[in-house]
Amino acid sequence: MLAAAGIRVTNQRLLVLDVLAAHRLPVSAQRVHAELQDRGGNAGLTTVYRALTSMTEAGIVHAFTHAGEAVYRLCGPVRHHHLVCRVCGMVAERQESDVVDGFRAEEVYGVCATCEERSIRAAPLAMGPDGDQP
Repeated sequence: MLAAAGIRVTNQRLLVLDVLAAHRLPVSAQRVHAELQDRGGNAGLTTVYRALTSMTEAGIVHAFTHAGEAVYRLCGPVRHHHLVCRVCGMVAERQESDVVDGFRAEEVYGVCATCEERSIRAAPLAMGPDGDQP
């Protein structure tokens, strides 16, 4: 994947890809770094950021912002756009290439079905004017 994208293959970059592949949700560079350290790797945080940046520029990885922090996710090889949950950060890839008014969406933010269901279950029942349920 790296070589096909024109990126020099190094052990650190392969390890970064391995960490990203192990996660369904996007992860921060700090999380990638911590997991590399847990695996006995010696890549510094700067090396992790450089690897993520080069992979993002090559289209192997996509960078998102979740809760004010940059997070990264391994992407599929086919041109696609992302549906991103604002609540939990879950990402779904869509391969439709819909163009609306000359724009192709790269990221569409909303709420996933799981978070929507949690929100509905957590919402208090509405009370009528007498304090009774309608």
